[in-house]
Amino acid sequence: MNNIHNDDTSAKENTTGGTIEESELVETASNASSPKSLKSQSLRRLHPKVKRATAMTSLITNGILGAIAAAYLVVAFNRDWTLWPGWAALGLCILSFIWFGCALPALQYRYFSFRVAEDELEIHSGWLWITDTIVPMTRVQQVELESGPLLRKYGLAKVSIVTAAATLEIAGLEREEAEQLKRNIGHLAKVEDRDE
Repeated sequence: MNNIHNDDTSAKENTTGGTIEESELVETASNASSPKSLKSQSLRRLHPKVKRATAMTSLITNGILGAIAAAYLVVAFNRDWTLWPGWAALGLCILSFIWFGCALPALQYRYFSFRVAEDELEIHSGWLWITDTIVPMTRVQQVELESGPLLRKYGLAKVSIVTAAATLEIAGLEREEAEQLKRNIGHLAKVEDRDE
């Protein structure tokens, strides 16, 4: 440690007899805050509360459809209509909730991840059909922050990244983290922040 501060020369001796450029020492010391260090960041996941938000969405949707199916059964029973369409619809609603409300949210949370680097955005998604997407920051045209009623209920938000070819979504981050992600991507992609 003493050798690093002994003089103002541009190179310092290392333990193997070689040299380490002074600029490299500075970069290593500030690696955690340097934009270049983004390339070595690990993949990030959504907030765990996104599973509850997705399950609640499924519960509301299937609850409405189930109520309609139940109403049909009541009317059909009183008017001697055939009952099997109502039972079939009710069964489908139950299966739909089991899948979209219980199984799928856990799978989506487990298999969705993303990473923001200085020059690109990387998104991994899917568990049966796996999709790996890499978007150069130069292709990003717009970054949007959205938060519907259910996401707001759980303190979450969604970041949409718009390119000429598609719109990518990272839905299920805490509001503060989503705002910071929006600013970071906007800064790296040199996109004007319309909120400012």
